[in-house]
Amino acid sequence: MSKVGTPNGDDYPAAAGKNLQDAQALLAANRYDGAAYHAGYVVECALKTIVLLELGNARKWGHELNRLSLEALRLASLSGARTARYVPKMAVGHRLYDRTSGWTESLRYRAPLAVLPPDSKDWVAEAKAVYESTVVRMLLDGVI
Repeated sequence: MSKVGTPNGDDYPAAAGKNLQDAQALLAANRYDGAAYHAGYVVECALKTIVLLELGNARKWGHELNRLSLEALRLASLSGARTARYVPKMAVGHRLYDRTSGWTESLRYRAPLAVLPPDSKDWVAEAKAVYESTVVRMLLDGVI
């Protein structure tokens, strides 16, 4: 449990870590769709941690990674931002963030191999980079 759990029990930093472990385990078991699915939640929860620290609430941002990533970057770049040190390390143009062919919470309903093995590996690597540049650094600094 982090220091920034919400009143309803949501804990975005803890959820990001849990989903990263799940994504890595599923990837190791060649469960590519499941790994990609959890990778998206890692990114979502890491970005929501930034939004939560800056705005006090992150629920309204939903599951759209592209929109959420833009908001997290905007907030972290504001003068005096609490999260300026934790700008997420995101690959520009990464397919994970694409609204039409990237991650979506409904990925779980798609046919097997909706995300091909190389893409799944890439999504998990992207999720890990975002997690380490945000949540891990915040934990080490005692912010969350």
